[in-house]
Amino acid sequence: MESIVLLAVVSAVVGAIASTIQGFWRSENGYSLKKLASATISSGFTAFGIVNLVQIPEQVATLGVVGLAVTNLLLGYGIDQAHSNLDK
Repeated sequence: MESIVLLAVVSAVVGAIASTIQGFWRSENGYSLKKLASATISSGFTAFGIVNLVQIPEQVATLGVVGLAVTNLLLGYGIDQAHSNLDK
């Protein structure tokens, strides 16, 4: 059970990191470690909160482990995109 929670949180953080890298490629400024840290923290806590709110065994039974990882990758990516738009 703990490994599935860890997979969910880590995949959300990876999605957020992917979003910051995409933002860096589009930006003319340098890569900001502050934005990376902010994205990692916000996506990690949000994913951890969502994991605690929903029933992980039911999600794994419905989506499978790969589906859970992909869903949380998209979750982390979306959280960082929303966070970036709110900062503007």
